[in-house]
Amino acid sequence: MSTSDRAFGALKLFTLERPSWTADEIASALGVSPATGYRFIRALEEAGLIAPTRAGVYALGPAIIQLDRQIQLTDPLLAAAAPVMEDLRKYGPDSSAVLLCRSFGETVLCMRQVFTAGPQPLVSYERGRPMALFAGATSKVILAYQPARWLRTLYENRRDEVSAAGLGTTLDEFRSSLANIRKTGYSIASGEIDQGRVGIAAPILNQDRRAVGSLSYVVSDEVEMRACQRLATIAQSGAQEIEATLNGHDKFSADAER
Repeated sequence: MSTSDRAFGALKLFTLERPSWTADEIASALGVSPATGYRFIRALEEAGLIAPTRAGVYALGPAIIQLDRQIQLTDPLLAAAAPVMEDLRKYGPDSSAVLLCRSFGETVLCMRQVFTAGPQPLVSYERGRPMALFAGATSKVILAYQPARWLRTLYENRRDEVSAAGLGTTLDEFRSSLANIRKTGYSIASGEIDQGRVGIAAPILNQDRRAVGSLSYVVSDEVEMRACQRLATIAQSGAQEIEATLNGHDKFSADAER
């Protein structure tokens, strides 16, 4: 593996909790020599992925902004979902949101939000913020449509989190919980992410019937269940429209990160 390839792994060190690093700190965190840490810094800086903020201290660089703009303009999932989300917004109650999310390893990322009229309470699914797979309708409906072997490994590695989320205390119970979501075709969850809010989510499936993302409403918990179920049906229809566009798009990757 080249220095440049290994340097890209160092990008994972730059987080909201720790946005700035020196070369020596990178070397220590990765268990490499200081000289190797400096080579990582040079490779990332040359690519514009990091930039100095002061002498010897680096943060994410301008290339990240450029890539983000490119994603917003060219990503097939975003392009397919944008008009559908605008349509779904018309059917949502006031003070609600429509979310487009996608799977990313063992997390879920929000890619886009649109809002209906009225004041907007907190929606924790912010664009680019990694969210857990085990809580909230938006994540659970993605989780339910993943390959069985991958789910088994996930359960074995994170069984305490699965149990805490109420998805089962055994592998069979975990599978049964996800099978129930697949049988319904959507997920509705109240207060699991934000208090006073209900998530209503439908999966976006690729040609292998694996979820690459989800389309969700987030509404007030004062909305009646019957109305939530109607919104779930609308979200399903919207997700299927997105699927039809994506599955005919030969450049779309089902889940390039995994």
